[in-house]
Amino acid sequence: GPGRRRRAQGLHAGPVNLADLSSYGFILEPRYWCFGWTRTPRLRLKPAVAAQLAEARAALPKGWNFKVWDGYRTYDTQVRMIENFRRRLACANPHLTEARREALVWRYAAKPKRRITRPDSHRTGGAVDLTLVDAQGRELDMGTDHDALVPEAALAYYEGRRRLTPREREARDHRRILARAMASAGFLRYPPEWWHWGSRT
Repeated sequence: GPGRRRRAQGLHAGPVNLADLSSYGFILEPRYWCFGWTRTPRLRLKPAVAAQLAEARAALPKGWNFKVWDGYRTYDTQVRMIENFRRRLACANPHLTEARREALVWRYAAKPKRRITRPDSHRTGGAVDLTLVDAQGRELDMGTDHDALVPEAALAYYEGRRRLTPREREARDHRRILARAMASAGFLRYPPEWWHWGSRT
């Protein structure tokens, strides 16, 4: 009946109250829209999380900004992303067993559940993928690209390692700046991915 339809619709619906990041002055590059995984180029977060991100930007060096790649994410987008990750990991790791590759998928992606209760999730608008841009508008080298499915993507990968190349030292320093700014505003790190930050706000 109508009640059942409404419950089913609610199960698939996203958060009602989301802030469009186009009004916050961040640099926006909606990666998953560029890939054809989502229908809208809009990047959105929960209003409190968007405000938190503005607070984190204030802790960056003068003139620096965030380039945001992803925020709120639908169930369908999550499924498409996981399918892509699964293919990429299979191509890059043909020597691994299927079970080991599948374990790697879940290292870099959350399982696509219809109902999400965690506040610090892309599915609730409580997580953001981003990088740093300097005062001249240049995207800074962080050591890997967004969604790089490699060990080097770990936030602390360059920490404690000897004989870093100049480029690796630069990436390490940029990650430190990002981590300090995000932590100062209360964001939570996700160790395997330097670009992913969540908020329990």
